Amino acid sequence: MNRAVDEQTRREVAEFIRSFFEVGKSKDLASLMDFHAPAPIFTKFDENPPYTKQNSEEAFIYEQAAFANISDYEYKIEEEKIDLLGGVAIATFYLTFTGVFVNDYSFEGMTVGSRSRVTMVAAKFGDSWRLVHSHFSPFPDFSKKEGPRK
Repeated sequence: MNRAVDEQTRREVAEFIRSFFEVGKSKDLASLMDFHAPAPIFTKFDENPPYTKQNSEEAFIYEQAAFANISDYEYKIEEEKIDLLGGVAIATFYLTFTGVFVNDYSFEGMTVGSRSRVTMVAAKFGDSWRLVHSHFSPFPDFSKKEGPRK
């Protein structure tokens, strides 16, 4: 591929990734399934329970619940790097999000937020990008850890 095509592809993938996180704002929860590759192909590891490997249907359920129950949702993607390998894109970045988790049963809200290390692997399915793997892990809070021992 040439450089111009690679840059255009990177922009497409970056927009695809941002559109996934925008669901938290738009609340177009039904669209979440469109981000995942078919069940036998897709896998996800999340920083939130359950900590088991998820397929596309499981990820869809947990993502819907997370985005449905958060209000005032804001996110920021930093240090994004997108590598292209044929028809596959590997995106790595830091994700910071904040919001208010709303418990509809008690009408209470709790401020939530996280800084995570994220890897999203996307592949082309026809004309559309789809996630084939996602991995979220919490960013260590070094301020709470001891320094190196001497």
